[in-house]
Amino acid sequence: MKHSRFILCVLTFLIVFIGLSLTLATRPEIPPPTSTSTASDESLNTDFSDYIWPTDAGRIVTSTFAEYRRIHFHGGIDISTGNQTGYKVFAARDGYISRIRVSPTGYGKMLYLRDKDGYFTTYAHLSAFNAEIEARVRREQNTLERYPIDIECGTGEFPVKKGDIIAYTGDTGVGSPHLHFEIRDTNLDFVNPMLCKEFSRTDRIRPTVRKIAVRPLGENSTVDGETNVKLPTIRFRSSGVYEVSKPIQITGSAGFAIDVRDQSEGSRFRHGVYTHEIHIDDQVFYTVRLHRAPSGHAHQSGLYYDWELVDAGKGRFQKLYVDSANDLLFYSPREESAGILRLSKLSEGLHSFSIVSSDQNGNSSEVKGSLVLNHPPKFNFKRDGEKLEIAFPNEQNISKIHVYTRSTQSSKWASRIIRVGKDEQSHEIPAKGFEILKVIAENSWGSKSLPSFYFLKKPTGEAGTLKLIHEIEPEFVRVHLRSEGPITADPILKIYEGTVQRTLSLKAVDIDHYVGTFRPIETFAGTRRLIAEAEVRGNMLREIDEFDLYPIPRHKSGILVLDNGNVLLSYDSSSVLKTIFMEVEKQEDGSDVSYLLKPEYTVLNQGITVAVRTDGSPRKRGLFLHNRRGWEMLASGDDALDGILSGLVTQTLGEVGIFTDSIPPAISRVEIRQPRKGVPDISFRFSDDFSGIEYDELKMYIDGEVAIPEIDGEHRRARYHATDPLTQGSHLLTIRVKDKLGNTAEIERRFSVR
Repeated sequence: MKHSRFILCVLTFLIVFIGLSLTLATRPEIPPPTSTSTASDESLNTDFSDYIWPTDAGRIVTSTFAEYRRIHFHGGIDISTGNQTGYKVFAARDGYISRIRVSPTGYGKMLYLRDKDGYFTTYAHLSAFNAEIEARVRREQNTLERYPIDIECGTGEFPVKKGDIIAYTGDTGVGSPHLHFEIRDTNLDFVNPMLCKEFSRTDRIRPTVRKIAVRPLGENSTVDGETNVKLPTIRFRSSGVYEVSKPIQITGSAGFAIDVRDQSEGSRFRHGVYTHEIHIDDQVFYTVRLHRAPSGHAHQSGLYYDWELVDAGKGRFQKLYVDSANDLLFYSPREESAGILRLSKLSEGLHSFSIVSSDQNGNSSEVKGSLVLNHPPKFNFKRDGEKLEIAFPNEQNISKIHVYTRSTQSSKWASRIIRVGKDEQSHEIPAKGFEILKVIAENSWGSKSLPSFYFLKKPTGEAGTLKLIHEIEPEFVRVHLRSEGPITADPILKIYEGTVQRTLSLKAVDIDHYVGTFRPIETFAGTRRLIAEAEVRGNMLREIDEFDLYPIPRHKSGILVLDNGNVLLSYDSSSVLKTIFMEVEKQEDGSDVSYLLKPEYTVLNQGITVAVRTDGSPRKRGLFLHNRRGWEMLASGDDALDGILSGLVTQTLGEVGIFTDSIPPAISRVEIRQPRKGVPDISFRFSDDFSGIEYDELKMYIDGEVAIPEIDGEHRRARYHATDPLTQGSHLLTIRVKDKLGNTAEIERRFSVR
């Protein structure tokens, strides 16, 4: 019976997904991004000498182009208005107003000006438009009876000349008073405004390098012998020069990241920089030039800024390597794995490196150091009677052997270093005077092997327990095997994925800790079963670990059925930028159920469709996503089909779930200031506990006639100043606020005009 219900549930979902697939089929066919695409190398076809400074507020820039934002690049520059509003905003070029947007959040009041060459300039967070545009906005708001509007304008509606006053600076949307100014190309992608000749400024201050990071990339990669990201110590040596004193040891592959900020003369604000260059052995290895950035896939900032380090509070690191296909337009060479340090690009051994970061005026700072890129040393044990040899091939370049010995009853190691001659291929150690041997080999570049253990006598006693722990990395699974006592023989780990069985070789990290990695099979979605067998103090132990993984392969389509058919995920050939191995963690809180899709730092391409079954009536329930942007609603109960809610997760993975919101918004602090000459000044506050305000439905009426208040979504307040006087006598104010699940609050107040 359960099996029949499951099949029925899946069939219902498939019917829904056929409809979703038809919807997905209607979106423009966009080929998956590739770092070898030439389309993204389109030149900047605009005359940068033709732009003028867009305001009389001053020339202090508080934020520069492509700086870090939580889920996107900063698409332009922010110009300080000294915490004041009302400065003039000028058309930076000849053209026409092509779009007018008014929003309670985000950019606030915004203008798009289409220039004669097809490029755009945009002006955001405005307090008001010029009189002609303002009148057009008022007509549209009164017609639609709402504050938010988006008007597409024709070529002849608002023509402008360079220098015309088009608006006034403000603080609408998000942020304190300032002017946000952008240049966009014909595809509406962002272009760096500081490329304009008129925008240049005197600046002789070098950028300040705060930190650098080196991250191991891929299986079996280490930095300074460890698999986690390293932050080498850098020291300031002289003007603009920093130094890493110790060579950075890299096995496998790795990538640099840098945390660097700039400051201009006469400004207290810290900015991002314009270019980065990595030099290896005095040759340019990788370049970033922040001249443009995508707008349609702005969340791909997560491929440039290291979100993991940012969220850990380590710093605002910019990645100087490419580890995924993308739409980013600012690095060179544009090829797979650009900037990644690996032996296929560099010879084994010692190399010098420098990272040069420069601002828009060419002031630069440099981090210098050296790195060793090589394979870890390898060796093996050979025993012949009382002779124990450590054997290694000559090409391993081994220069030292670190030997540690102890008895089975002790936990303290005696240590000594044996120096190895250039032509030696083995070294003999007398097999007496100890019971346990640990050996670490070191090559002439200072790279060390993992330890290897040899037992002349195995310790005995109670074995204790084994622990088998898995860690999901972006492209592989790392497995740790830990014991309560010495592991006295090489452990065996078997991996079961569907009908496929594999054996994984584990390597010692310590006498009671072994580790290994494997890449899951992309064609199998479901439970991975790991079985480890290890000898601990002479006792054979067995430990099992099971976990579910759901691959979403790049360039392929499919449907994943989760939680006995209660959740389906649909993806197509453009859903992801690279193959991901997803974990799903179910969470329940009363009638609310959610699913955490990990890893949460995953940057998507066109996105994944999620459909979740909701028990009972879907009324006042919605499908929500929580990721780096916070909570957002993907679908409401009104969109449910056969008890199923579905939506598109477009930017990053996160927590998705069906949640109930039956609490109406709150309206508070209604103030009607004593009107002068019959013109009232009305303000109020609003809030909502979960699903969020539906701003199109935030309504205000005076005596039943619509009145459009200015809405500040960031501070959850609204204000209305009437343009026409009211008649003397009593008047009725009505305010109605609705959230995204249809919960409504309404309040009425009577006031008198004398």
